Amino acid sequence: MKLPRIFAAIIAMAATAIGATAQDAMFAVGPFNGWDAKAPLSFDKEGDLYSITLDFSSDRDFKMSTTSGAGAQGNGWEEFDSGALKPVGTAGTGEWIAIEHNSAGNIAAPENRMLTVQVDLAGMRMRFVRDTSSEYSGTLPVLFIATEGGVPVTSKEDYLNGTYYLDPMGAEGIEAIGNAEAPLTLEIRGRGNYTWTGFDKKPYRLKFTDKAAILGMDKSRHFALLAHADDRVGFMRNTLGFAASRHLGLPWTPAQKPVEVVLNGDYIGLYFLTETIRVDKNRVNITEQDDLATSDVDGGWLVEIDNYDSDPHVTVHEGDYPVWFTYKSPEVLSAQQAKFLQGQMQSIQNAIAAKDYTAFSALVDVDMLARYYIVQEVLNDYESFHGSCYLTRQRGDSERWKFGPVWDFGSALFNDNSNRFIWDSPEFHQVWIGSVYASFPQFVETVKDTWARFLGDNGPAAILADGEATADEIAQAAKCDYRRWPEYGNYDEQADAAKAFRRMESKIDWLKAQWGESGGLTEAMNGGNFRVYACNGTLHIVSAAPRCVKITSIDGRSVSVRLAAGVNSISSLPRGFYIVEGHKVAL
Repeated sequence: MKLPRIFAAIIAMAATAIGATAQDAMFAVGPFNGWDAKAPLSFDKEGDLYSITLDFSSDRDFKMSTTSGAGAQGNGWEEFDSGALKPVGTAGTGEWIAIEHNSAGNIAAPENRMLTVQVDLAGMRMRFVRDTSSEYSGTLPVLFIATEGGVPVTSKEDYLNGTYYLDPMGAEGIEAIGNAEAPLTLEIRGRGNYTWTGFDKKPYRLKFTDKAAILGMDKSRHFALLAHADDRVGFMRNTLGFAASRHLGLPWTPAQKPVEVVLNGDYIGLYFLTETIRVDKNRVNITEQDDLATSDVDGGWLVEIDNYDSDPHVTVHEGDYPVWFTYKSPEVLSAQQAKFLQGQMQSIQNAIAAKDYTAFSALVDVDMLARYYIVQEVLNDYESFHGSCYLTRQRGDSERWKFGPVWDFGSALFNDNSNRFIWDSPEFHQVWIGSVYASFPQFVETVKDTWARFLGDNGPAAILADGEATADEIAQAAKCDYRRWPEYGNYDEQADAAKAFRRMESKIDWLKAQWGESGGLTEAMNGGNFRVYACNGTLHIVSAAPRCVKITSIDGRSVSVRLAAGVNSISSLPRGFYIVEGHKVAL
């Protein structure tokens, strides 16, 4: 009968040591309140459990106490330390650990992130809990992904089975997909090269079991989660690059949508869910040929100028520099396919080396190259023709290679050095483009003509408007991402975005000095009296004088249009091929 009395005495002594206020309040002091013991943060209390969520992203040290330095004595640290508590040993995340009355030294949180500190005074123990809901902003949709068994994603080659659901978090126009009780199935693996190996914040490849129109994008099974851990200008590199591609009228630009991601219960930050480059009627719209085909090997093709010789490729030499053309579709080549691809790339190289514009323009769509090239110059992308540079070719003997779609702008807007062309003393070898610009004045004229139309359509302002809208949309999520990954980001995302805008505007100003500042008729005419071009689904006809023209579709249907002097824009035509006064144009 003596044993219970002994325990009662011990409990009474512990209560006396902690003090009367122990049953009423708990307080925390640390970098989150400027280490001000007279203004500590208060724990919430529910029963015997006290809890508080603290931001340890920049500093993991803190102290907790049952007394406040702003109490009756009001002497700050002396009073705060009189009730200080500290774990016995090192506390991990999610594990209860004993605590003792101890004023010496600080407590170290186990992770640099938002954590909830829970204290059970009755049991004299504490733990750190990862509260994901306190980590994401709630201003963007949140994508929850769980791998089977919670296995971490460590491979770029092997998919893991898993589930996902999308919570719109109240975002306007965004539909929920699945929920926590009924998630949908997917496969997930790593992706990227340097972005996969060089950063703890990883990019991923997603393959949904069933097609989904996620975040309002076209329905598909295939998407990428791009981390942009290397984007030090407010997540604006791909944002502005993709906007430039759209406003310069490339046939297809990957859609991207910002989203916050929780993977296996771990908040991993702000990502951009992005359409991957693949042959699809809503993406790279070409006729796909079979792997190992032995006939009809002239198309379609999806090829990348690559900077990794480990990927399956054919090689052409530009001088002493080996150019690797990695084939994405088809993925496995027959001898006939390999011969065709090798021959096509070598023929382009030969035409450039021989300064034979007729041969070059018969192989390469010069108008599309001009658009693609201007995108890279506007973004000052010093790695643009070095890697992640895609080319496509539709099936057919007379079809030409088209540059695009755009993809990786990780080396864009990197510094304020905007007073040179991307091929002039580049940090990386720029395949073909420098020689094409220097050897073919016809290409330079096409660039200037396209540039004039771009300025005339107010393209630079439209790109900046897209960037500013995205910067506003992700502002709060970017701060959460910085708390999660302080080594990569910047707390003031808006200031970083402004840096990107300034650098792009600086490059545009320099390009105006090279290619002209006017977007009007004089620049667009470029010395001629009549021009036809298509941009963003609109047919533009530039005429020096009023006249009547006939527009004929590829199936023979015609319509007559009365033109005024200047730029005439016609947006009512369905997509397709048209002939206007002998000028063929794809709308």
